[in-house]
Amino acid sequence: MTNAESQNVLLECKDLLVGYGAALETMKCPFDFALSSGTVVALMGENGCGKSSLLKTFAGLLKPVAGEVSLEGKSLTEWAPRERAQEISLVRMSSAVPLRMSVNEFVRLGRSPYSGIFDSRTAEDNRVVEESMTLLDVLSFADRPIAELSDGERSRVFLAEAVAQQVKVLLLDEPNAFLDIPRSHALFRLLKKIATERDMGIIVSTHSVEYAERYCDKIMVVNGGTVRVAPASEARKEGLLDWTDACYE
Repeated sequence: MTNAESQNVLLECKDLLVGYGAALETMKCPFDFALSSGTVVALMGENGCGKSSLLKTFAGLLKPVAGEVSLEGKSLTEWAPRERAQEISLVRMSSAVPLRMSVNEFVRLGRSPYSGIFDSRTAEDNRVVEESMTLLDVLSFADRPIAELSDGERSRVFLAEAVAQQVKVLLLDEPNAFLDIPRSHALFRLLKKIATERDMGIIVSTHSVEYAERYCDKIMVVNGGTVRVAPASEARKEGLLDWTDACYE
């Protein structure tokens, strides 16, 4: 079986337009896109171009202006919220955190879609939570209040909570914004690893061209009201990254 044959389409959009408020004017051309299992897609573009709105639309948190988004062949509108939470997760590093909640308690919230907030205490829940914290290297400070962590440590905790959720589609809004260079490289290597090993589809918003070209399978660029997607190895040749040189002209 070829790699292409082994991949399944997890998230798909057709004739999609996204935005709200003033952002409605920034995306003018409908687009189609399919996210397959085992794939990491870098989402890029200037600040304010609509990347966050696009991620929210993919997650079902924002209604499309036009077109449709489907998850595993079924429209997002047909999924019950709890069922959808078992399949797709949006992680935003700017999210507020509970002041007194420990890292362990926060990561355990990832099991809520399966057994509720207060009764996630099965052996399987414990195994998944510990595995997720180990994977993101946060187990050593599991008992510390999350509000006392550095921005980089907190970013890893947010990702551990999402991994504990065991979703098929993971949407990340600038996860390396507060990470140093070594941990950023480690993060992107990890994203590729879990996408491949767990048959996940991952879309990661980032400003780093280097990480996008080096670690991601595809690059999606929002620019000038349009969305274009190309294999990472061909994105530069196809002009998707021309916008990154604009500020130097």
